[in-house]
Amino acid sequence: MAYELTPKRLAAARVNIFKAWQAHCAGRVPRPARPPNLKHGYFARDLRRSVILLGEDAAEYDAHVQRFEQGLTPQTERERRIVLRLAETAWQLIRGYRARAHAQSRKLRKEMESVVRNAPLNPRETKALALFLVETFNDERYLQDCVSRMRNQFERLFRLLLTERTGSDMGFRLYSHPTLSKWDMEAPFA
Repeated sequence: MAYELTPKRLAAARVNIFKAWQAHCAGRVPRPARPPNLKHGYFARDLRRSVILLGEDAAEYDAHVQRFEQGLTPQTERERRIVLRLAETAWQLIRGYRARAHAQSRKLRKEMESVVRNAPLNPRETKALALFLVETFNDERYLQDCVSRMRNQFERLFRLLLTERTGSDMGFRLYSHPTLSKWDMEAPFA
């Protein structure tokens, strides 16, 4: 006897799918669906939108931007745009540190929960766990690359703000730049 899809079975399947969906979504806070290409928001074009899509606190972001505007008191529209980019760059740096800390915490928790035992680890297992832990906190290449780009952008924007206000960057240099990269080019504020 072949399986026959009757209206009664179809209705029961729909009810079960709905129950499963409710169980899956229980306790979750709904947020807008983010585009598939938005992973961490380091290089988002519209940072305010990425804050919302990534589930960050928009009010906290607005207060962050306001602190920069109050602290640097931009006088012209161009200065306002530069200060906004400075605030956004700082937010992206903070976002990167938070994301990395969260990823490491999740990875560490998963590994430590997998080794919970009643007996102590043998030397081989201890060495394997030690290597994993060292790798977890040592694998910072991607984060360092992103942070380096953000720091270069931060410095460039401060030089631009100084040039806008005084006519010179006053020799403002935080980091040495042996060669200019695309991140050190003139800002598109002309």
